[in-house]
Amino acid sequence: MDFYRPLSDTADRPSIGTPAVIERHVHNLKAAPLTDVMHEQLEYLIGHFGRNCPPDCIDCDRLQQVRHWLLMPFRSGS
Repeated sequence: MDFYRPLSDTADRPSIGTPAVIERHVHNLKAAPLTDVMHEQLEYLIGHFGRNCPPDCIDCDRLQQVRHWLLMPFRSGS
């Protein structure tokens, strides 16, 4: 490894994290199953519960909305 080469020599070469290198592998990705995404989001929101958040926390609002819709079938009709 040559630690003394000038930075200008390496500036034009793509690194591992550059989009040009990553793009080559992206075309093989498939969409995740909807149930997996929903479970992941629910786990995140449930893990978020009880944190010291500001009153306008978006994740707390999302958790309240999800809780409302998921528990709706168990509410009484009166």
